[in-house]
Amino acid sequence: MVRWLTAGESHGPALVAIAEGLPAHIAITTEEIGLDLARRRLG
Repeated sequence: MVRWLTAGESHGPALVAIAEGLPAHIAITTEEIGLDLARRRLG
């Protein structure tokens, strides 16, 4: 099971996230995170 912990304001200058339970072989880049965050900004 993957658990996400977040802190900060969703529309503020910074957001902190911790992903627990991800398998070690799965890579997540800051670019991928940025693309997902940009999708949220639209609506």
